[in-house]
Amino acid sequence: MFQNALRMTKSAMKLIFRNKAFFVLGILVPLISTLMINVWYTEPPKGDDRKVYEMESLDEQLAYQIDFNRFPVKVYDTLENAASDRIVQAMNNAGMFQIFRADATSCSLEELDASMKSSAMKDRIGAVVVLREDPEETELYSVGEDERFTLLSDSLGQILQNDSLSVPSPEVTFVAASGDEVDYYGTRNFAYCLAFGTLAFVFAGIMILGTVLAEKKDKVFNRIMMTKANRTSYFLSKVMLVVGLTLVQTLIMTISFVLFVKVDIGINVLQFFLCCFCLGLVFSMCALCVGLFGNSISTGTIIAFTIWSISDLISGTYFDIADASDLFKKLSLLMPQRWSLFAVTRFLQGNNTGYALLLGSTAAYLVIIFVASVLGLRLGEQE
Repeated sequence: MFQNALRMTKSAMKLIFRNKAFFVLGILVPLISTLMINVWYTEPPKGDDRKVYEMESLDEQLAYQIDFNRFPVKVYDTLENAASDRIVQAMNNAGMFQIFRADATSCSLEELDASMKSSAMKDRIGAVVVLREDPEETELYSVGEDERFTLLSDSLGQILQNDSLSVPSPEVTFVAASGDEVDYYGTRNFAYCLAFGTLAFVFAGIMILGTVLAEKKDKVFNRIMMTKANRTSYFLSKVMLVVGLTLVQTLIMTISFVLFVKVDIGINVLQFFLCCFCLGLVFSMCALCVGLFGNSISTGTIIAFTIWSISDLISGTYFDIADASDLFKKLSLLMPQRWSLFAVTRFLQGNNTGYALLLGSTAAYLVIIFVASVLGLRLGEQE
């Protein structure tokens, strides 16, 4: 059975390698997706460059100035004197807070309130501080949910209690995501690569679907069934085809990662290979399964593209979903990319359980897809 499956796999693989689409989906897209790490990567700013950002106006947009390695804090300074300068500088010296100061000396309470609400709704800030002459009247507001807000509250309290403010603020360590959460800002460089690479994996499954439908149309499948081969060996050949094509794509990505990616994203070559390979298996098999049910290349292509775009969006590869609703977070757990990001987060923390998480989630997806694919083949035969 295995030998028959291997012969059919070799024959189908030759046809795929001759296909012009293979150059794009098998080589070009995987290569570009890996090179995107260099494009998207931003090195965290050095400590000496972390200065207080002085806003030109009360409602200046801050989203494009955010350093995602620090907690963004908007400070409304109603004093603009030496004391407020020391307070703001002390907060900035803590190391993990990015301070944006706005001159609010001439603002009314209504203007201040309107500006705070607008910033909370439309800008990317984590907290708002309103400095008053009396430290007890200084206001602190949280925007969203972030563990670092508690550290900001504690640090600000210590700073306000320190009369001289000449003692440097204690260094505050960065609070990384826990093992049960995705560290988006630690994984985002790899996440962009994963999001684009998924496109190649999905359409690799469509390429394999094309060989299946062509064999049915040309009665090749019927002739194969008249030989010593059976349905099991035929289906096994398609699984081997998925594994082989995914392996080629992943090797292209890994070689590109080793030779052309010049930045450190926190994971080694083996971890990069496993994440890409496991995700590739899932999406290639998924696209093949969907196409078998639709029994059409056009239907499979449309659904595959939809799966790629929606899954990348919901899984949080494009943006941080830490502040999303519980329903959105639960939906994200259905996406294979989310589990890859969980695994990468653990790798970044030096936790080797990321391997078990990655392999276990991949196996679960493949079992479900395998069963669905068998049903799809049988339904296709009946039609």
